[in-house]
Amino acid sequence: MSKYNWKNDFCTGIDNLDEHHRKFFEYLKQLEEAAGGSKGREVVERGLKMVDDYILFHFAEEEKLLKATGYPGLEQQKREHEFFASQIAELKERFFKGDPHIPISTLEFLRDWFLHHILESDKKYGTYLSEDDGRMEIIPSTNGKY
Repeated sequence: MSKYNWKNDFCTGIDNLDEHHRKFFEYLKQLEEAAGGSKGREVVERGLKMVDDYILFHFAEEEKLLKATGYPGLEQQKREHEFFASQIAELKERFFKGDPHIPISTLEFLRDWFLHHILESDKKYGTYLSEDDGRMEIIPSTNGKY
């Protein structure tokens, strides 16, 4: 059983962003399978690009929503997002410079950081957005890019 399974406890209550989070876990699971198995370098490379592209898409969508709703923790969210994106960029850089392995411990770090971010930071905006003052009406449906 993979360590990258989604649980409903991770939900923020914002359906489209929860769907983004679920997809990211799926991408991590795919990357785990590619990195831990006998898959070729191109499969791992494709997985890294997919994770990087998707997380940048997700963070941009999340930040756009938080800005539109006046979320007071937006700047902290941005800092956390920048840190996480830099960790993925560093992993990609090591891989493209010739390190053929993606340590499972690195994938676990990405999963754990992202999970902590959801449970600690994203749940706060879930609470903020669900307060009954009309903010939920601003939330768009999932973009469909992914």
